[in-house]
Amino acid sequence: MRIRDFLFRRYTVLTVVILLLLSALILISLRVKERKGVVFFDGLLMEICSPFQKTSTFVIKKVRGVFQGYLFLVDLHRENETLKKRMADLQRENDQMREMVQNQERLRKLLQFKETLSSTAIAAEVVGRDPSSWFKSVTLNKGEKEGIRKGMAVISPGGVIGQIFKTAPSHSVVLLITDYNSAIDSIVRRTRAKAIVEGGGENRCQLKYLLRAEDVAQGDRVVTSGLSGNFPKGLMIGEITKVDKKGHGIFQYAELAPSVDFTRLEEVLVIKEYLPPPPEEKGKKVKKTR
Repeated sequence: MRIRDFLFRRYTVLTVVILLLLSALILISLRVKERKGVVFFDGLLMEICSPFQKTSTFVIKKVRGVFQGYLFLVDLHRENETLKKRMADLQRENDQMREMVQNQERLRKLLQFKETLSSTAIAAEVVGRDPSSWFKSVTLNKGEKEGIRKGMAVISPGGVIGQIFKTAPSHSVVLLITDYNSAIDSIVRRTRAKAIVEGGGENRCQLKYLLRAEDVAQGDRVVTSGLSGNFPKGLMIGEITKVDKKGHGIFQYAELAPSVDFTRLEEVLVIKEYLPPPPEEKGKKVKKTR
């Protein structure tokens, strides 16, 4: 009995061990088979999903590229606008500098011309123009406070401009020599022929009371005679552009182009007091000696 029980227990343990080993082998084989199935299904799923993955990846890359390009263009546009603004600022500064240089050059010439005058003169700036076509006048930024009065001569380095027509405390109006109401005593420099320069409208004048016998020709220069008392003698008025002797009478007709371009007029000189040069002595007194 004891021997049977001993054998039973001994074989029973062996049987259990064998069964456990067989179970492990079966489980391993089943796991291998299951893994092969998973690999197969994984491969099939990858084949099916691969085109969609490629498409989605391509779309994502494109969208990302477009977005990055848009951000780049936005930054580029912003930088371009900044550069344009900077260029505009630099151009404006450059224009202002050029304007300052031109103003200084004009003022330098005006002051140099002022020093050549034997008269008291006031520098003034043109701040307005008459918009009508009937009157030719400009407005200055100096007036009665600076001692400017009606009838004073107005000149520039280029020549005669006109006369003070109206005054106010801080402004004055100049009647240009091209106005029909303007008249200045003049003389032809080459032949010393005398005439009155009257306005002819626009940018021209005419010589009145010019005797037919006088020798004048196109290109002759006309200057102030100094007889009117307001203008110093010898100031440039203009140049004769046309002469006509075909009419009847004792006078001939002549047109004059002013030496000053009134469309570009910016600074002028107002002659406050004209001091004519002292008359030349015809002879010197000689003291008698004993």
